[in-house]
Amino acid sequence: MAKNPPGKPKSSKPEPSFPKWFLGHVFSLLRRYGSTIALWLGLGYIARQSSLAVIQYAGRTSVADLSVSMMANISFVWTASLTMTGLSITLYLRERSLHRRTRERLATRVTELELKLDPSRTSSLLTSKGLTRKGDE
Repeated sequence: MAKNPPGKPKSSKPEPSFPKWFLGHVFSLLRRYGSTIALWLGLGYIARQSSLAVIQYAGRTSVADLSVSMMANISFVWTASLTMTGLSITLYLRERSLHRRTRERLATRVTELELKLDPSRTSSLLTSKGLTRKGDE
């Protein structure tokens, strides 16, 4: 009957084989540092692909290529600017017409309320569009 050496507790589990032990530690490290490893691998891949692109196009661009790309960018900016200006003007005109319609719809009610408060009031004779009368201009 073999006895345990002194200082070593008796274990009920057998010790795992070397491949199981090694893979267990490798996966433990991957679990702990996996996000950091993935980040650095991703950055390395991006740097490698960028360097390949720079090497591919090194010395192959000319002033004509640069001027064409600049004109394309300027053309896009000009088109986008005109589009945004047109949209802004359209939205302004739509909002103005909606506001005028709302004023016309509420004008009679406002006039009635003003005349209830002060029947001799002259400012209640504004047009339904919210503009002054022709004689007051």
